[in-house]
Amino acid sequence: MRYQRVTSEQDLLDGLRQPGTAILCGGTDVMVKMRSGVIQPELLLDVSQLDTMREIRVEDSTLFIGAATTESELMASPLVHQHVPLLSEVLAQLGSVQIRNKGTLGGNIVNASPAADGAIPLLLFDTMIQLVGANSEQWIKLDDFFIGPGKTALAPGEFVRALKFPIPDPQCHSFFHKVGKRNALTIAIASIGTLTCLEDNVIRDMRIAVGSVAPTPKRLRDVEAGLIGKRLDHALIAAASDAIVEAISPISDVRASADYRKTVIGDLLIRALNSLLA
Repeated sequence: MRYQRVTSEQDLLDGLRQPGTAILCGGTDVMVKMRSGVIQPELLLDVSQLDTMREIRVEDSTLFIGAATTESELMASPLVHQHVPLLSEVLAQLGSVQIRNKGTLGGNIVNASPAADGAIPLLLFDTMIQLVGANSEQWIKLDDFFIGPGKTALAPGEFVRALKFPIPDPQCHSFFHKVGKRNALTIAIASIGTLTCLEDNVIRDMRIAVGSVAPTPKRLRDVEAGLIGKRLDHALIAAASDAIVEAISPISDVRASADYRKTVIGDLLIRALNSLLA
C-alpha cells in the first residue's frame, strides 16, 4: 500500500483516477476497516491538510463547513456555538476526545453508518453536501446522499468538499438523545434529534431525524407534516409517538431487538415534546 499527502484538489482528483484508492483524513473509520479487512486500498490519499476542505464560515445566513474539519475544531468554533449549538452537543457525544481530535464531520457522513451521530443534526438543518469530480461539481441534499448502510451517492473519482445549511431560527428548540449499552463512547441503539418552532403553543415548524432504526440516518417528513400547524398538548404527543413507531423500520441485531428500538424512539419523541410543554 502507498501513502500520499495531497497538497491540492487536482492532486486528489488525479489520485482518485487510480484503481484501489481511498481517501484518508482522520482515519478513525478507514483504519478500522483496513484492520478488519473490509477494505484493502492500494493508495491512501491524505486530505487532512487541504485548505479548501478545512473551513468554517458564514455567508448570507448559510453556514459552510469543510469536509476535513475535525469534530474538535467544530466544537471549539465560535460560529458553531453561536448558530448551531446542537451540533456541538451531538459531537461531544461522538467517541472520545482523541477520536474527535482526528475524526471529521465529512468522514462521519461518508462512512454512512445507520448510527452516525453527526448525521442527525445535519439532517435537521436541511444540509447540502458538495460532491466534486474531475468534470463536475454539484450540491445534493444529505437525504439523497445516503443510499444504504455504508453506501452513498459518491461516484467513482468523486470526493466531498464541503457541507452547508441555512442557519436555523434561534427561537426554535432543539433536542438530541441517543440510547446505548453504556454511558460513554457508545454506538447508538437508537437516536433522535428534533428541531421545533412554537408560536402560541402551535407547532410552526417541526423536524425529526432518527438513527439506528433504518438502513440510513433518516428525516421523518411524514411524521413532521402530521404535527405542523397543530397545538402541542398531551394528546398530540401521544399520537406523534404512535406515528413515529409506525414510520421506522429497525432491525434486530446483537445490540438490541427491533421492538426495543421502536419503544425507545417512541419514548424519546415523547420526552422531546414534553420538554416543550415544560
